[in-house]
Amino acid sequence: MSITPRFLTRFALGLLLACAAIPAPAAAEPAVLRAPLRSIIHPIAEQFLVESLAEAERTEAAALVVELDTPGGLLDSTRAMNSAILASPVPVVVWVGPSGARAASAGFFLLMAADVAAMAPGTNTGAAHPVGGAGEAIEGVMKEKAREDAAATIRALASQRGRDPGLAEQAVVESRAFTAQEA
Repeated sequence: MSITPRFLTRFALGLLLACAAIPAPAAAEPAVLRAPLRSIIHPIAEQFLVESLAEAERTEAAALVVELDTPGGLLDSTRAMNSAILASPVPVVVWVGPSGARAASAGFFLLMAADVAAMAPGTNTGAAHPVGGAGEAIEGVMKEKAREDAAATIRALASQRGRDPGLAEQAVVESRAFTAQEA
């Protein structure tokens, strides 16, 4: 049997068709990363969140789920964490959980900054009235300034994320707290 140009053409065409019938490997679904944050909000927690957001972006994650349980924390760290959440190209879900967890004070601000805010049954959030660095009451003019600044911040976050700014403000001005069902 001699190999003719016609045979080579048919063979190449057959090989091409056979290869075209082999399915390409399916693209992997983007992962959902998790970042357990169970501490007071302070510079180390801030760095942890910033690094988690960077990892989610680097790996092209579908979302970052922050598993939150905090009594609150420092205003500067809270503001920096809110800014990082708001600037993230990766959707951020803040989930207060598991049951028994809380997102009090500074945690309430993080919950309001998230693209998606979720809470497990038996959790609570709110009670975000500003206090001093050691938990003491702020007095005089500074009390009013801190309260008004925090109230404006929480209203802005709630509005930006499509949540009720009036209820969010109550958590700051009246120290109102909410169960998972109420939130």
